[in-house]
Amino acid sequence: MGEERSTPAAAPVPPVHPAPPSLGALVRLGLFYGIAGFGGGYSVLAQLRRDLVEKRAWVSADDFLAAAEISKSLPGTASTNLLALLGQRVARVRGGILAASAFLAPSTLLVIACGAAYSVLRSLPWLATFFDGMNAAMVGVVGWVTLDLGRSALKSKRDVALAVLCAVLLATRLVAEPILAAAAVLVGAARGGWRARPGGHGGSGGGASAVSFAAPIVLVGSLGSLAGLVRVFVPIGATTFGGGLAMIPAIEHTVVLEQGWLDPKAFADAIALGQITPGPVAICATFIGYRVAGVAGALVATVAMFAPAMTITLAAGASIERFRASPIVDGVLRTLAPVVIGMLAAATFSLGRAAVAVHVDAALAIGAFVVLVARPVSPLWVLVGGGLVRLGVAWLQAR
Repeated sequence: MGEERSTPAAAPVPPVHPAPPSLGALVRLGLFYGIAGFGGGYSVLAQLRRDLVEKRAWVSADDFLAAAEISKSLPGTASTNLLALLGQRVARVRGGILAASAFLAPSTLLVIACGAAYSVLRSLPWLATFFDGMNAAMVGVVGWVTLDLGRSALKSKRDVALAVLCAVLLATRLVAEPILAAAAVLVGAARGGWRARPGGHGGSGGGASAVSFAAPIVLVGSLGSLAGLVRVFVPIGATTFGGGLAMIPAIEHTVVLEQGWLDPKAFADAIALGQITPGPVAICATFIGYRVAGVAGALVATVAMFAPAMTITLAAGASIERFRASPIVDGVLRTLAPVVIGMLAAATFSLGRAAVAVHVDAALAIGAFVVLVARPVSPLWVLVGGGLVRLGVAWLQAR
């Protein structure tokens, strides 16, 4: 018999790692989604996943999931936070700021243009009717978001009871949103710290990093008005969890009730503009800033709204594993979840009180809610549909 020859073993296939993008490519991506990113933060997250993981292979599926979870766990808007984290991976802090700013720039300019033309637009009867229909549908949209987030955020009967209590307290104006949020943060941090102790029920972990925010801005305008915008939007941007729609109660309480900068109808228009324009819903701060102090006010309000969350995101991104493992952070998030749901429920009631004036408005609000619950479509189309239905009803009544 001849000597058997051993076949050489196949060379191991090296693992394929995602190719990191250039900073310029990431900035162009941010600009693209700043123009085409309709449908709210979670819709943009889904589009980014398809683009970055499946199409471009810039990020692995696991890395994207981890970044997305952190983005949703932090204050501010999830899509802006995620782009900041992705930019930080490419070019540290500078990359994070550029990527997030590129995403916000198109919607900021568009909302400033809407703010400049708002008085003229509202004076056109047909467009005013269209806005009224969108505002009515917005009530259903916020109600749907409340239900959708509540399904995953409310883990126990105690969470449900806390959410209902918060909604009642806010709807009846017995307690202000900042007080509830601050109380939830303190209670959650205390619970998380206790669980982290050797005698507690949780594991050990590091504490949350302290984050400072300083953004001096030199602009021509009324310094008192600009300072007021900073004073209003920095705390909201730094302490509101749950995305742009979760910011509505705090913004309304301060802007409409305390400061009197907008009446309820103009505030509802601001929220609708934030929803139908690309980018995050919280870009409504730009519209409010323009109404208060012109272009300077719009820019200051935008920076004041988004810079604090961006700063916190970049600080957390520098130590992602410590942030995810921190029992204090976990305790704060667990306690804040039902409070945010209660805030959204109160916002649904508050927006309904301002936007529902006639029976057709009530029907639009209920119809928008039913459509979104029955079928996962973009809220953008529901809002546009509400405006068109309101126009159609007005046309039939005029005949």
